[in-house]
Amino acid sequence: MLPEQRSGTGLLHTLSIRSTTTSSITDIKGLAGEMSYYESIDSPFVSMTLSIIDGAGLRTSLPIIGGETLAYNFSDSYPSSPRIGGAMRLYKLSNKIRVKQNVDAYDTFMAPEEFLKDQYTLVSNSFENRNVDEMVRKIFDDHIAPITSKKLVTIEPTDGLFTSAFPRISPFTSLRYLSDEAKAADRRSTSNYFFFENARGYHFVSFQYLIRQPPKRKFYLLEDYLENDRQYDRNRVISIQEAVSFDMMGGVTSGQFGTQVLSLDPVAKRFRTSQYLHNRDYKNVDHSDKNSLISPTVSNSFGTSFSREKFIVSDSYRGSLSFVTERESDTQNEYRRRQEFLGFETASKADILSNVTKVMVHGDSGICAGDTIEILVPQSGESRISRRQFDGFVGGKYLVTAVAHRLGGAGFTYGTVLECVKDSHSQPVDGRQ
Repeated sequence: MLPEQRSGTGLLHTLSIRSTTTSSITDIKGLAGEMSYYESIDSPFVSMTLSIIDGAGLRTSLPIIGGETLAYNFSDSYPSSPRIGGAMRLYKLSNKIRVKQNVDAYDTFMAPEEFLKDQYTLVSNSFENRNVDEMVRKIFDDHIAPITSKKLVTIEPTDGLFTSAFPRISPFTSLRYLSDEAKAADRRSTSNYFFFENARGYHFVSFQYLIRQPPKRKFYLLEDYLENDRQYDRNRVISIQEAVSFDMMGGVTSGQFGTQVLSLDPVAKRFRTSQYLHNRDYKNVDHSDKNSLISPTVSNSFGTSFSREKFIVSDSYRGSLSFVTERESDTQNEYRRRQEFLGFETASKADILSNVTKVMVHGDSGICAGDTIEILVPQSGESRISRRQFDGFVGGKYLVTAVAHRLGGAGFTYGTVLECVKDSHSQPVDGRQ
């Protein structure tokens, strides 16, 4: 029997497991307890957990011994909703208990095959005078694509030519390294890159690229919700928690207000410096909304000098030295200038960690990590409904950094938990609307 097509319910279209010993495929929808599918822009791969209520002796009869392939396909119960599906390898079984006579319960953990094989496929390429986005494409096509049918869906252009060698390190390690080194071609970006997987595929993009996307969904915190009124159910916030509203101490120590980068040039034999100062540089990059998380008064007090120093070694200045360019003219075209954007990148990371909100909504299979959403929250305090306004500090445009889709037994209950960040407010901090 299918659940009613309404918010909070889901459809578990496929849930089967393939044995490693006999290659037989067993439908396990009837044995499924809670299933959780997770993705994050901080993780290069998606993952799943599944609790199994085993009254059929599956653990022994299949048997489940590790390495089995779990095929899954689910969605919310609206007919036009996209499905989330694929296959993962089972790598861990834990918490097995006997819940009643002849019935066991245990938790299983799954990850994509390409990630489990990551340490077996080593990158030993060397690249000369190549853009970082070209290297990312080459490593993905040579080392990840042969293992999976998933695609590198989005890759944001990078700036500058880069020479590097990868001395037998894994593909995912290589791509995380390139995420740190990449400089965005867009000059209004902080070059804070992420390599991650969601239900649509793999992505190599910057924070600014993600935050510029139009909102995928608009959600409302409806305090005056009437029972059995389902008109706005799909867009209703079930619960919202500001895990971190602001953290000035963390901002000072992490470089949110100001960072100085000292780069040692071993060729020129000198230190060079670059700085990010909030009071001076905040407006030089794009943000989700118009108004800074930091008030002008605080910015004037803390954002005019640096509180964090970072040290790196870079030979990128050799292209400006005549005794080098006379002997090797190509150095004028290649560069590796992380010191130019490291201060902006550091402040951007501190910004998004200083405002973290967790939201639970009815199950929505159309939302992925990397999407943007808009949340409308009414202001607290005593006022008539007709005079109540939306809170520009709590609400606004958010980037979804992580998603957990949680389905109950057979998918009949379905909720989605979103971890969201924003780097600015929709409302000025001086009290103006």
